[in-house]
Amino acid sequence: MDAILNSVLPVFGIIALGFIFAKLRLVSEGTARGLTQFVFLLAIPALLFRTVVMMPPQEVKPWGLWIAMFGGLAIVWMLAAIIAQRTESLSASGGAAASMAAGFGNVALLGTPLALAHYGKDAAVPAGLILSIHAVILWLAATLHREFAVHAEQVIWRSIGRELLKTLSTNAIIIALAAAGIWRFVGLGLHPIPDRMLEMLSDASIPSALFALGLSLATYSLRGQWGGVGILIVLKMAVAPLMVYGLLRLLGPIPDLWFKVAVVFAAMPTGANAFLFAHRNEEAVAPVSASIALGTALAAITVSVLLYALDSGMI
Repeated sequence: MDAILNSVLPVFGIIALGFIFAKLRLVSEGTARGLTQFVFLLAIPALLFRTVVMMPPQEVKPWGLWIAMFGGLAIVWMLAAIIAQRTESLSASGGAAASMAAGFGNVALLGTPLALAHYGKDAAVPAGLILSIHAVILWLAATLHREFAVHAEQVIWRSIGRELLKTLSTNAIIIALAAAGIWRFVGLGLHPIPDRMLEMLSDASIPSALFALGLSLATYSLRGQWGGVGILIVLKMAVAPLMVYGLLRLLGPIPDLWFKVAVVFAAMPTGANAFLFAHRNEEAVAPVSASIALGTALAAITVSVLLYALDSGMI
């Protein structure tokens, strides 16, 4: 248990520092945005690019990992859509925002730092495999969900294609992983100077990501409809990891580290992309915002319990 506390508490301690700095206005809004952009546009992409380029050949294909991860999220997505129809604060556009909040976890700013802190640098491989398609699949699913709900008779496929293309072309993590795959395939290797630059950026990625997450949490409100908030948190942080865990067991064999990282990623609280989707469409903004803030606070406890269960062989 000490090993878990030693990896989890520093992670949430840095998040708490970011939150406190934001609340005390020791960091301006512009600085907070700049730090978040540094993390998403440079630091984490550098970490993942270097990891993919430098990692040894993988004998295990990622299909089982992807099917279990996104199959589990698909089940939760459908459950959220059904439940949302019976919950006024979540029902807009067929519950598309609710499903996004129940499926899109904070795997970049929280999941990746947690996995690396607890499992070491080897965790970057399964983390990168999940991150490589995470945003694309869930943004596409959310866009389709809303389009079918709002335009049931005439789906605007051009709008959907434009949305997906925008996601692909502007997501630095996806671009970095794609570039790393091409770089690795060509076999160019890394010159010591750019390699050292990437290593330095990688070292900065984890604390920067956690501090930026704390800064961003200060902007989310807990003044949401509590029925909807509770539903989203339970679906995202309890049902989702259970579904992914079950599919991983069913589909095996999958490397133990990949298994653990996938379950931990599935248990992450709702991520900022869900808020962006809700805010863009002005649907379920209050409960989605509150689920991010409250879910991240609860994650300090739930993740510790989950890591203990995984490490001790209880599950």
